[in-house]
Amino acid sequence: MSTESPVRSPVSTGARPVRRVGRARAAWRRSRVVVVPLGLLVLLAVGLALAAPRTTRDALAPTSVAPAGSRALAQVLQAEGITVREARTFATATAAVGGGASTTLLVTAPVLLDPDRLREVGRLVAAGTDLVLVAPDAVVLDSLRLPLQVAGVDPATERTPGCDAPDAVAAGRTRAGGNLYAPGAGAGGTPTVCFGGSYARVEAAGGGTVTVLGQRDVLTNQHVDQGGAAALALRTLGARPTLVWYLPSPTDVADGGAAPLSSLVPRWVLPSAVLLLLAGLALAPWRGRRLGRLVPEPLPVVVRSVESVEGRARLYARAGARERAARALRSAALRRLRVLVRLDATAPAHDVADAVAWATGRPATELRALLLPAEPADEAALVRLAVELDALEAQLRGRPT
Repeated sequence: MSTESPVRSPVSTGARPVRRVGRARAAWRRSRVVVVPLGLLVLLAVGLALAAPRTTRDALAPTSVAPAGSRALAQVLQAEGITVREARTFATATAAVGGGASTTLLVTAPVLLDPDRLREVGRLVAAGTDLVLVAPDAVVLDSLRLPLQVAGVDPATERTPGCDAPDAVAAGRTRAGGNLYAPGAGAGGTPTVCFGGSYARVEAAGGGTVTVLGQRDVLTNQHVDQGGAAALALRTLGARPTLVWYLPSPTDVADGGAAPLSSLVPRWVLPSAVLLLLAGLALAPWRGRRLGRLVPEPLPVVVRSVESVEGRARLYARAGARERAARALRSAALRRLRVLVRLDATAPAHDVADAVAWATGRPATELRALLLPAEPADEAALVRLAVELDALEAQLRGRPT
């Protein structure tokens, strides 16, 4: 007894993969016109983003290219072998300082630090960190227990050092001013005050130093190349191998210093929002329409066009709107006459009257009086207008074109 092996149809074995491949190729051919340009744009954007320099516009930031920024000074310091580390939070700044013996900490806005953080900065100075403060106020000086006091404010001008501090003497005549400082009561040795009080230096007990700059111009891109500002800034910030550039901000609050926004919201807001969301989800299926194919429905009543015209005419007659009725008659007549005389659909009435006069031989003044807007004197004049417009159109249609 012989058995025949089943023969598989080629359609059943290979047709489906072939169809899938064909559909995929067709989809790729349709979409590649859009996908390929978009992919190239994405690659170009990524390449430009990676190649673009990391710059900002923030004041006194070491990456800022703005006139009030400090990118020029930071780049010179890095070229001299100084490691510049930017810090935007107090935690990042203190972590970057580390042991502190080989680090200078620059605080660009010490007035934004609370007393607890200022005391932490004081402990870093006692451990050997050099500290540079820009325009500190009396609260900052008292919190750090510096032997300095605020002595006033002066406009920025070029001044001579007037002291024997090595950095100030090396800078020579330079731009100074802003907040002025004078020796006062506090811990530490006798401060050295230069440039009329715009620059002060205090030797700390732990080996670190505190330098106070009364104005920020000496650090900015706009003024760093004027006079001895570059020498003063480089010697002040480049004394240690590492410089931590701390930029305090009002948003950098201490842990527990500000309540979260959720604590300001009443307790009933979240349950109410959840309840409203659930109610909306329950209401959507009930009020939502079921989408499907359009189903044609026969009209319940068929209204003849003549009935619509008569109904509108009765409304015009009841309201006594002869001008509106005449405007409707003229507008419809002009629309048809423009087609007959082969004018543009926006041609004015007097051009249509001239063209019709040339085609019919009738006086242009007569046709302008007929086609230009004017209110009929009475209902008889309105009827005559309708008859004359109909006769004019009939006359024009009867001529050979």
